Amino acid sequence: MPIFSEYSNYDGVGLAELIRKKDISAIDALDSAIDLIERLNPKLNAVHRTMYHYATESINRNQNMDGIFAGIPMLLKDMDSSLANYPMMQGSNYLKDTVMPYDNYLTKSFRQSGALICGKSATPEFGLAITTEPLAFGATRNPWDSNKSTGGSSGGAASAVSSRMVPFAHASDGGGSIRIPAASCGLVGLKPNRARTSFGPSHGDKWGGLTHSGIVSRTVRDTAYMYDHLFSTTVGDPYSVSYEKGSLIKSLEGKQKFKIGVNQLSRTGLEITEEAKKAIQFNAKLCEDLGHDVEEMEFTHDGLLAVRCFVVIICSHVNQMFNELKDVVGRSFKKSEVETATRLFSYLGKSFRASDYTWARYNLQKIARQIMEDTDKYDIVLTPIISQPPPNIGELRPNKQGTIIGELIQTLKLGFLFKNSSLRDAFLDRLAPESLWYAPDAMIQNITGQPSISVPTYWTKDNLPLGVQFASRYAEEDKLINLAMQLEESAPWIQRKPNI
Repeated sequence: MPIFSEYSNYDGVGLAELIRKKDISAIDALDSAIDLIERLNPKLNAVHRTMYHYATESINRNQNMDGIFAGIPMLLKDMDSSLANYPMMQGSNYLKDTVMPYDNYLTKSFRQSGALICGKSATPEFGLAITTEPLAFGATRNPWDSNKSTGGSSGGAASAVSSRMVPFAHASDGGGSIRIPAASCGLVGLKPNRARTSFGPSHGDKWGGLTHSGIVSRTVRDTAYMYDHLFSTTVGDPYSVSYEKGSLIKSLEGKQKFKIGVNQLSRTGLEITEEAKKAIQFNAKLCEDLGHDVEEMEFTHDGLLAVRCFVVIICSHVNQMFNELKDVVGRSFKKSEVETATRLFSYLGKSFRASDYTWARYNLQKIARQIMEDTDKYDIVLTPIISQPPPNIGELRPNKQGTIIGELIQTLKLGFLFKNSSLRDAFLDRLAPESLWYAPDAMIQNITGQPSISVPTYWTKDNLPLGVQFASRYAEEDKLINLAMQLEESAPWIQRKPNI
């Protein structure tokens, strides 16, 4: 097996250039990725399915090495990435060995970039947790400290990229699931603007427009080049936003000056740690030193109302998801096949009324307008994305008490209680401190649809990454790429490697 010993020193753009110049071959890059996956995955559990033969066949089908990332190994997240004749398990025993009958448009787009899909990355069950520890497959571990969480739901992708198995990997974000793992694992994680990528042919949008698809990577330029390739709409998409091809790549050049607002206060009432505040202050100072206009700003929306609405929408879509999966699998799930928390989401979704769903959509749209009005005077807003350095494995999973309560609600069929808006709101308000403490405001840009990026400029004294988030106005990813490139040059992170 020909191993390219310097493989892990290059990002995707760099490896693609070596392949184009014939300094190395696509097989060299793939074999190097395979070697790292085989050596590191037993320690990290980042890859749930290897697809080496499929990747080799992709090289044979692309003899001309067409595509900006021709010959570069990558992983598909085992969600939102349907690949014909392969399972999409979504971290659940319910979907083990259920083969998908089609390629979705996003998967096709990754292939058209020339990238080699060599495996499926780990996810929590159905992407419903902000840590990647599904009972069906076990915990995915953080390369910087194997006792720590990677975050979620794109935790497998983040662990694999951070450990340098692959230079980038598919990720998706319905409430922080690109940015939280990126911040936890020392990566660049851009959640793109709403409608940048298609969910066709199976869906128009997911989670009522809250979900976005993209990648995690180690460098800003990989992010810019891949999103420049991915951004497009297809016939039948419910909405679209225009994009000029090449503009993200062009934004890597020059050093624009921005007006940047800084906020450290969560509207949910949850507090971030002193370490997370230091990360914000470090980045604010970095921006000032680069010549940007930086000032404090405030959000004014009702954070707990946003949480209530968010949960109502997600639960409703989870219940409908199981209706769809029943057709895919050929039967309903067995209780033993699906985790308690996931079943509770579905049960609540069945208990909420159509009026609850429309109430939640209406209020989230009002909140989105308010957030965008609060931030419109700024080019970019700097906020926390995680509240502390990565916590230990197990700390982000539902605790024993929460699991018991979830089982009781379902066993005693207490769904009727949630038809009372006061009881519903009291229950949902309790979820905020219990389930959102690690990333209390990650959902804000999912609500507004605005782009936001996590960058790994800050590291703790224990050598743990603690990323922060920059968000821009609607459809202005180019500003985020330009600023992120300046930050990467000023406080470079590419030379940092986990000791695994």
